[in-house]
Amino acid sequence: MKFPRWFGPGAVAFLLVWLMLLAVGRSAFFRDPGTFWHTTTGELILKDGFLRADPYTFTFGGQWWVPYQWLGEVGMALAHRIGGFDTQLLGAVTLIAAVFAWLTVRLQRTGLHPILVYGTVALALAAAGSHFHVRPHLFTLACMTVVAVALAETDVARPRLKRLFWLIPLCAVWTNVHGGVLGGIGTICIAFSGWVVFWKLKRPSPVRSWRDAGLLALVASGCGLSVLASPYGLDMVRTWHVIMDAPELREIISEHRPLDVTAPYAWPVLTLAAVYLFVLYGVKRSAIRVSWLLPLVWLALAFSRCRHVSLFAVVAVVTITAMWKHTRWALWLAAYRPDLYQPGSAEARPWWAHVWLPVTVVVLALTLQITCTPVPLIGSGWATHDPVAWPVDVLDVLKEHEPKPGDSNHLFNGEYIDGGFVIYHAPGYKVFVDDRCELMGGPWLVKFVHKSENPGNAIDDWQRKKEGDWQKKEEYGPFDFALTRTGTPFDEWFAKSTMWQAVKITPTATFYKRRVP
Repeated sequence: MKFPRWFGPGAVAFLLVWLMLLAVGRSAFFRDPGTFWHTTTGELILKDGFLRADPYTFTFGGQWWVPYQWLGEVGMALAHRIGGFDTQLLGAVTLIAAVFAWLTVRLQRTGLHPILVYGTVALALAAAGSHFHVRPHLFTLACMTVVAVALAETDVARPRLKRLFWLIPLCAVWTNVHGGVLGGIGTICIAFSGWVVFWKLKRPSPVRSWRDAGLLALVASGCGLSVLASPYGLDMVRTWHVIMDAPELREIISEHRPLDVTAPYAWPVLTLAAVYLFVLYGVKRSAIRVSWLLPLVWLALAFSRCRHVSLFAVVAVVTITAMWKHTRWALWLAAYRPDLYQPGSAEARPWWAHVWLPVTVVVLALTLQITCTPVPLIGSGWATHDPVAWPVDVLDVLKEHEPKPGDSNHLFNGEYIDGGFVIYHAPGYKVFVDDRCELMGGPWLVKFVHKSENPGNAIDDWQRKKEGDWQKKEEYGPFDFALTRTGTPFDEWFAKSTMWQAVKITPTATFYKRRVP
């Protein structure tokens, strides 16, 4: 099917991905507890300025804590002010759809048949989809795509290397949105180092002289120093170090675990990896370029921590696009299957042909949300929280008993993921735990998870004021309320205790309050 010149394939790809993600992401995009406390943190920053201490828990309250994703959190808070979770979903879906529409346009320009183009992009979308949540991590997905494209185009076309200096301000912004900037800087440094090595080995490289090598060193240094371009300065780096130095997280947080090749979410990842390796195998060894090997780095990282699969997916598609015409497979298809591949057959279209429709539908959706107009998919009231995943059925009693300033407000939550839920919906409570591993530390969280499987005397011990071995000052004191997942060991403990009263029991969660003596 041939589209008119004013209607580009990028617009079609955007609309298809956008509508699909709005449909499937209605509640699925809100499965990460960070969505809740990221939003609340953004509001606190807008109201009170930059935070440097934990405002949410009574276990770590007042201790050093840096919201290292502060700019992304402010963005989430502003989106929430406009249209609540609907606008947050709209922003997340729009960002993802824009990334994959761009990948589609670039791959389509190679001359491949639309079926092959859309099939490859759909495979990448499926590979990355398990990590689509409303959170700042999506900005890393977009920035990594930009970095991969910049490196691939520089490696092949060799534009003026000075143009790479724009990577420095990109990294500066990226630093304040999400810690994934470290992956971006690492990718840049690997590519730059590889270019210098390939130049000395007389292999294809955009580097032609030591002057070029020095220029790349300046760009890499600028990108590295950009991590200090934050209101938190070195504290930001310190926070990243705490997170990266916590191998225990692989035990308790699913996205930090190694890739499980037997799980369904891994199958499209492995398939995309096979496609990439097949295309790479079609390139002569003497023609291989450094940027074409970058997916191998991200594939290895994805196997070590499955949260990296989305970054592998976009880098792989960028690389497949860049090296396709240099493969033996492209020569064979051009000669024997011109119906599947015709180099140079892609019709040139103005940039706005790919943009006008996405802008129109996004503005329409935003207008409906601002005016609180309920329309399926794009209007107000579409985004929701899955009552199986979250304790939404106890929200009424949770808010009814929410402490006022000065009241006793210690709430024990039996699942660390529910901490963020309470932080957002009922900020009058101080929770026991949430998923901010940079605050609580990997060992502390692991011990909590182990106690959740076999509480023993842990709950009584936590309510005593004493010196403990979990942290230097374990002075938690008595709990005033409790939120547990129904049927869990923690829930059974509170149900059996004569000191606690079940206020509301639901299939997902139970809310307790301490009995008055």
